[in-house]
Amino acid sequence: MNTPEKLSNKVGQVGHREDFWDLSISDSEKLEILPENVGQLEFLQYLQIRGCPNLKVLPDSIGQLKKLFSLTITSCEKLETLPKTLGQLKGLDDLKITGCAKFKLLPDSLGQLRRLQRLKIVGCEKLETLPETLGKLVSLCNLEIRDCPNLTSLPMSLGKLKCLVSLIIDCVNLKALPEDVGTLEWLSPLTIMSCEKLETLPETLGRLKLKILEIRSCVNLKAVPTSLQLDEVETLIIVDCRYQKSVTRGL
Repeated sequence: MNTPEKLSNKVGQVGHREDFWDLSISDSEKLEILPENVGQLEFLQYLQIRGCPNLKVLPDSIGQLKKLFSLTITSCEKLETLPKTLGQLKGLDDLKITGCAKFKLLPDSLGQLRRLQRLKIVGCEKLETLPETLGKLVSLCNLEIRDCPNLTSLPMSLGKLKCLVSLIIDCVNLKALPEDVGTLEWLSPLTIMSCEKLETLPETLGRLKLKILEIRSCVNLKAVPTSLQLDEVETLIIVDCRYQKSVTRGL
């Protein structure tokens, strides 16, 4: 088990080694904060933090990890946010936050991650909103948000994600998709699941050339946009919705 002291000592020993590029911190109940000297890991590319139930804070020094490519945080139940210095991780390609029950806020500096291609947020029960700066993620290709029951809306800036090719939404209290979702010209697949408060979809969806559309268990969804050419969708799944038709095609 990693104690703060052991972890700090380890970082001090390997901080400037060019061959130390992968750090996994797991199953440490005593860890409440990562040591400040974690920022000394100048060649670190992969950082995984798993099963640290008392971890509350990541240090500002994490922004010094200029070569960091992937950051994964899993089952850190007391973690509420990430430091503003997150935006300094200019090489970050992949960010995953899963099973962090108290996580409620991504910093506005998220939008500075111009190389970020994958963002996954799952099982963050306290998350109520995503920053409008999400729309500045000019390289984002894959966005997955699931099991965040307090999330009721998505940022209006979502439509600015011109590189987005895959969108997966599974949030029980989500009430609407932004109107500008129809400007995501490369989007396919679009997956919407278990959004029980969702009653309609934007008419702008009809602008998209969707190849894959999956809508499941949106029990109050009354209709799909008349502008949406369902006949042109190669793989189409609409099941367990209030919408009058259940359709499965192309599987």
